[in-house]
Amino acid sequence: MKGIIDILKERVTESPDRVIYNFLDYSTHLPTGQKITTKMLFDNAKDIAGELLAKGAKKGDRVVILSLQDPGTLYAVYGAMMAGTLFTIIPPPIDEGKVQRFIAVVKSCKPRFIVSNYTLEHAQHPEIDVKKRLAREALLPALGLKRIYTDRLPVRTDDFPIHSAAPGDVVYLQYTSGSTSDPKGVMVTLRNLMTNIAQVLDVYDFSTGNNLAMWIPFFHNLGLLIGIYLPVMALEGTAYFLPTLQFLQKPTLWLKVLSDFKVNITAGPNSAYDVFQHILTSQTAATFDLSHVNLFINGSEFVDPVTISQFAHLFAVRPDAFAPGYGLAENVCLATVAHRDYQTLWIDAEALRRNRFVPCEQGQGKEIVSLGKPVKGLTMIAVDLESGKPCEEGRIGEIYIQGDSVCNGYWGNVKDNANFRVRVEGLGGEFYKTGDLGIIYRGNFFMTGRIKELIVVNGHNVYPGDIRTVLQKHIPGVSMETSVFFPAGAGKKEAVVLCVETDKSQLDFAAVASQINHVMARFFEFSFYDVVFVRKNSLSRTDNRKIRTHKVMEHYLKGLPEVLFSSRDNASARYKTTTPETSLDGIYAKVKTVFDTLLETDTYDLDTGFLELGGDSLKLVECACLLEETFHIRLDITEIGMNASVNGISDYIRIKMLEGSGNVKKINLQEECHLDDSVVPAAGRVAAFECEAYNHSVSECRRLFLTGSTGFLGAFLIRSLLEQLAGKDITIYCHVRALDEATGLKRIVDNMKHYRCWKDGYAQHIQAVTGSLEKPRLGIKEDVYERLSKEVDAVYHNGAMLNFLFPYGYLKAANVDGTRECLRFACHGKAKYFHYISSYSVYDNPSHLGKKVYESDPLTSWEGYFLGYSETKWVSEKLVQIARERGLRACIYRPGEIAGDTVHGIWEMKDLLSRLIVGCVQMQKAPDLKTRLYAVPVDYVSDAIAHISRQEGACGLAFNILNPESFTIKMMVQAIRHIGYRIRIIPYESWINELLQTNIRENPLRILASLFNKDTEDPHSLARRYGSLQPRYDTTNTSNFLKNTDIQKRFLTKRLLPVYLKYFMEQKYI
Repeated sequence: MKGIIDILKERVTESPDRVIYNFLDYSTHLPTGQKITTKMLFDNAKDIAGELLAKGAKKGDRVVILSLQDPGTLYAVYGAMMAGTLFTIIPPPIDEGKVQRFIAVVKSCKPRFIVSNYTLEHAQHPEIDVKKRLAREALLPALGLKRIYTDRLPVRTDDFPIHSAAPGDVVYLQYTSGSTSDPKGVMVTLRNLMTNIAQVLDVYDFSTGNNLAMWIPFFHNLGLLIGIYLPVMALEGTAYFLPTLQFLQKPTLWLKVLSDFKVNITAGPNSAYDVFQHILTSQTAATFDLSHVNLFINGSEFVDPVTISQFAHLFAVRPDAFAPGYGLAENVCLATVAHRDYQTLWIDAEALRRNRFVPCEQGQGKEIVSLGKPVKGLTMIAVDLESGKPCEEGRIGEIYIQGDSVCNGYWGNVKDNANFRVRVEGLGGEFYKTGDLGIIYRGNFFMTGRIKELIVVNGHNVYPGDIRTVLQKHIPGVSMETSVFFPAGAGKKEAVVLCVETDKSQLDFAAVASQINHVMARFFEFSFYDVVFVRKNSLSRTDNRKIRTHKVMEHYLKGLPEVLFSSRDNASARYKTTTPETSLDGIYAKVKTVFDTLLETDTYDLDTGFLELGGDSLKLVECACLLEETFHIRLDITEIGMNASVNGISDYIRIKMLEGSGNVKKINLQEECHLDDSVVPAAGRVAAFECEAYNHSVSECRRLFLTGSTGFLGAFLIRSLLEQLAGKDITIYCHVRALDEATGLKRIVDNMKHYRCWKDGYAQHIQAVTGSLEKPRLGIKEDVYERLSKEVDAVYHNGAMLNFLFPYGYLKAANVDGTRECLRFACHGKAKYFHYISSYSVYDNPSHLGKKVYESDPLTSWEGYFLGYSETKWVSEKLVQIARERGLRACIYRPGEIAGDTVHGIWEMKDLLSRLIVGCVQMQKAPDLKTRLYAVPVDYVSDAIAHISRQEGACGLAFNILNPESFTIKMMVQAIRHIGYRIRIIPYESWINELLQTNIRENPLRILASLFNKDTEDPHSLARRYGSLQPRYDTTNTSNFLKNTDIQKRFLTKRLLPVYLKYFMEQKYI
C-alpha cells in the first residue's frame, strides 16, 4: 500500500516549488503569509525525523506534538512518520482543562518525546512549565521525556533511510476529547488513514484546481485529515491556514480569506457558519465574494438547517454547496457526507420520543438535516438498543460501522475496546458500535443523539439536546456549558440528576430548582430526582471545557465537592436573591439588547456570565462583534471572557469609553450641519416638486406624529395632547420600536401605565407605527410611510438617546440622523408643522457660560461642549433651522433637567439630578457646592409643549422650558433631613473620594463619577458649570405663551422635593 510519505516523495519530485501551504497572520495592520513549498515540507520533516532518530527514537515510540498551528506542526507530523514513531497532536497545556488532557495523554501513551516551537511556546505562554507539572503528576512517564523544538533544530548532514510503514502499522494516535469518558487514543493504522483519505477523495475532488482554507486546529481529526494530509494528495492548489484564535477574535477574517484567495473548499462546525447571521448585515456580507466556494464542509456537531438556509441567503450561495457530514475519530475522520445532495426532512417529534422515525408535513415537527450516505467501503447499520439486531424500518437505533477505515481500538488496555469487536446477528464480521443514535433512511444517515447521554424515563427516550434547548429558553441560568444531567439509579425507577455550576452564592436555589422542575414537567412529563448547585468551575472538564459527565456522576454518588444546594436533601444553606441594578445607563441597555438577541430571552441574571446563560464560545465572539459595532470601540475577547455578564461587560465598556474619551476623534460640528436638498416643504418648493402646501392652521392639527413615545416625556406628551384636545377627533401616530403594531401599542400603553398617566379612553386615539430613528425613512414600512405623509398634520420629534458618557459619534445615528429623517418626513407629502424637543444643554459651551442666554440665540458657537449629547442637540437645532429657512414651520423647545411629575413624583433614574439626590442619600453625604439646580417637572414640560404647539405665532420661535425656581444643595439636604434621613455636607473633594469608593451596582451616581472634576476652579468642571458659570436663562417666549394658563402656577420647588423623595422611598431607591 502506498502511504502518505510515499506520496509526499512523489510530490517533491514532481513539483518541489509548489506552494502547498500558506500560514496567514492578521495580527498586524498589514496581513502576512508564510508560504511552505513541497520541498520545504519534505526537508524540514526529514530534519525532525533525523533529530528524533539522533535522540534514540525507535519504531513505535510515542511522540507528543503540541499543536501551535504553525508550519512546525506540519513538519513534526510528517517527520514523526518518517522516523517510524507514533505521534499524537494535542493542544498546548495553556489552561487547566488542557493541562489535564496533557497529563492524561502522557499517562496513557507514555511518550518519549515532545515536539513544539520554542519561540511560539515561550512568546505566547511563558508561564507554562510542562516538565514541572509532569514531574509532579506523572513522575514515571516524565522520566527521560525529551524536548524537540521545530525552530531550534541543529544542522544535520547525515542521511538515513525514511521509514516506510506497513498497512497494519499504527502511525498515530487520535485522542478523543473525553466529554463522556477519559480521553482515549484511537490507534490509526496506515491502512485506516489511506482508506479514509481515498474515501474523502472519492467524494471531494482535491486533485486539481482547488484552494483550501482552514482555521480548525490540527489536533482535531478534521484539521489533521483535511488540513494536513489532503493538500499533499492534491496535484495543485494551496491550503490557507488562519490561526484559530484570530478566527475566534474576528470571525469575518475567515470570510476575508475565502474571498481574497478565491478559495474553493473550506470546513467548519455549524456554530461557525451560524455566527455571521448575527454580526453582519446583508450589505456587509455582500462585500465578501464567496461565489467560488463550491464546498462548505459542515461537521463535528449537529447541523442546523436554519443556519444553512440563512448563511446561503446572506452570502448568495447555493444550499447544495454545503456538505453536512458525520465523522468520528474511530473511523479516522469522515463516515458519511451529503455532497451535492443537501436535503432535510421533517419528522414527528412525539414519535421521536418513542424511538420512532416518522416523516411528517413541513413545519409540523422537527426538521433534521441529512448527513448523507456512508463513504465508499463503509458499512453502516442501525441496531436495536434492546435486541441487538438490525432495526426494523422506521426505528431509531445505535449506529454500528464496519470497513477498512474503522480503527482496531484504543491504545492500551481500555475496556471500551470491546466496542470495536461487536457482532450483529445475521451479518458477517465485526462492527464498531459508535454510541451515536440515528437511522439510515432511504440510504441517508440522520443522527438523533448519543446513547451515552440518552435518558429513558417512563419508557420514553429523552434527548439531552431537547432538554438543553428548553431549559436554555425558559431557565437561562442553566446552560450547556455549566450544567450536566445523568441517570443515577434510585430503586427500580431511573432517576435523573441535574448538576449546575454557579458563582451566585446568594441565589434562591430552592426557587430556581422548583422552576426547573416545573419546566421539565411541562415539556417532558418528568422532574429531576435531584437538582444540585455547585460552585463555578468545580466540575471535572475536558481540555475544551466540556463537562465530563461520567466523572461528575461518579463524584455525585460519592459526594460532590463544594455543593451549594441539593433539592434532594436540602442540606445546604438557602439564600435570598439580591435584585440587580437594571437601569445603569445606555451602555447597559445596549449590552443587554445584544444579550437578549443572542440568548433569545430577556429574562436572566444580569451578573451571570454569557456562557452560563446558554451561550457558547462562538456566540460570545458574536457578542463581542456586535458590541464593537454598537459602541465603535475595539474589545478584547479574552478580557470580556473574564466577566462576561451584562453588568460585567457594561462596566468594561464604560471604562474603555472613559479611558478613550481623550482619543475620540474631534468632529467639526459645523460640517455636520447639512440637510439634503430634497428636504423642502411645500412653502419653499417650486412647482416641479409634487407636494401640497400648508392648507391648515397650527390650531387645526388633528393627526399628530410623535417620536420617543415610550420614553419618560413621551408618555406625558401623549396625555397632555389628548387632554388638551379632548372632545376633538385626534389621532396620535406613535413611532415605536416593535416587531408589529400590536406589540408596539402594548409597549406604549404599558409605558403610560408605568408612569400613571394612562386612561382607557386614550386607546381609540393612539396608533402604533413601528420603526427606528436610526433607519432611513424612520424604519417605517413604505406603504405606511406614504399614507402617513399625506395624513399627518404635525410632527413632534421627541425621540433621542440620552447618555452622559457616549461621544457624539455614537449618539449621531439616533439623535442627528433621526432628526434628518423626521425633517424629511415632515416635508414629504403634506407640509407638516414641526415641533422639535431639544434641550437647554445647547447653551452648555464656553460662549454662553456665565452669561444670560436668550431663546432667540442663534447658537453660532459649537466648540467646547461638555457632553456628546449636547453636541447632537446643537447639530439637530441647526438642521431644523435650515429646514425652517426653506419654509418649514417649526418650533424648538428646550426643557431643563426633567424631573418627576407634580402628582406622584415618578422620576426615572436616568438623569444626573435624580442620581445626585439618591446617591447623596445613600452616602449620607452631600458636596459643599454653591450650585443652582433647575428641576422642571415632566408634566409641566409636556403641558407647556402641547399648549404652545397649538398657538398661532409660535412657529419660528424657540422656547426655554425651565423651572423659574432653582434649588441648592443646601435645600436638598434640608428636605432629605425633613423626611428622616441622616445626611451632612462635606468638602467637595472628600465627597468625590467617597463617591469613588461606593459600589457601582448600589449607588446610581457612581457610574457618573467621571463627570465630577476635583478641580472646582476648572471652567470645564461640572461644579462650575452648575455653579458660578451656569447661564441665566431667558424664558420670555415661554412665559408669554403660557401667561393666560395655569400651567406655570402648578408647582413650587420646595413642595416638589418631598414628593420626589417619597417616590424614591416607595421604589426603595433610598
